[in-house]
Order: sequence, then structure tokens, then C-alpha cells
Amino acid sequence: MALIKLNNQSLSAVTSAGLPTGSVLDFKQANAQSGQATIGITGTAATGASVLYGATLAGRTYVEAQSVTITPKSTSSILYCYGMVGWTSMNATSTMGHGQIITLNDTTAIDNSDFPHYMHSAITSSTGYYYPSTFVVGIFSPASTSAQTIRLRPFVYVETPNTAQGSFKASGLFVTEIAG
Repeated sequence: MALIKLNNQSLSAVTSAGLPTGSVLDFKQANAQSGQATIGITGTAATGASVLYGATLAGRTYVEAQSVTITPKSTSSILYCYGMVGWTSMNATSTMGHGQIITLNDTTAIDNSDFPHYMHSAITSSTGYYYPSTFVVGIFSPASTSAQTIRLRPFVYVETPNTAQGSFKASGLFVTEIAG
């Protein structure tokens, strides 16, 4: 990093990309609005028995909702990631939860919660319940200028002996590279 001086006063730190720390260097997005077809996730207690994608908890069954590839301009950049999943009607299933993570190269994850909306069986409607959109947000610091693949991965979780079916109709993934 170098300092820019004007009349003997430092203005700000400058990255190797030539912009001040905190500047937006790149932005990528992938999204599908609620008009898309419903995407289902079928999970059983037997699937997802191990921790996957660098997440923090086992027992989840994942799908990929969105993906972007970004090539950081500097090894000191951070990748600010924001994901949204627009859930739709799901039937009441005992010991079921659902949520989402964001992965970096499928080896590490932003995993903001454990099993949100757990206990679907508490819903008394036999026709299901429309769950609200949920969000995941966080940063990665890849320390690399190689291409990085970031994925939004919704999941369902269910305990034995049940099978769960989660559904969503919209999703969005937004990745901003910020100069570090």
C-alpha cells in the first residue's frame, strides 16, 4: 500500500488496484425472481449425515440455488456476500428445519444459523405453510487473485425417521469485492 500526499497531507491508503481501502473493485450477481418454477429439496435423516461445504452442522441436504465466479483483483480484497432464498409452501414435517449457506469454492461457508424454522410439525395446517424469505450475509478473504466460485446453497434438515421436502421459488446471490 502507498499513501497519496497532497500538500503534505495523507489522503488515504491505496491498494495495488489503485483504489482506496474500502472501495468497491467488482460486483457479481445471480438471481431469479419469484416467477421461476418451484425448486424442491428432498432430505432424509440418512442424507447429509456429515458436515458438507465447510458448514458448521451435519444432517443437512443441500441444493445449489445460485452461483457466481469472481476473480479478485488483489490478495488483500474481501468478498462481501449476501444471499436470499424465497421459500414457498412446505408441508408440516416433524423435526424439520430449513435455511441456507454461502460457500467459497465449496470448501468454506458463511453459515449464520443452525436449523432455522425448526419444528415444521408445529404448523397445524395440512396444506402447508408459506415461510418468509431468509437471508445469509458475511465475508470471505480468499487471499488470492485466482477465480473464486461462490454458491448459495439452500438446505433442509430432518431427523430420523422422517423425510422432508423444502421448496423455494426465488433466490439471489450478490458478491462485492472490496479493497482491503
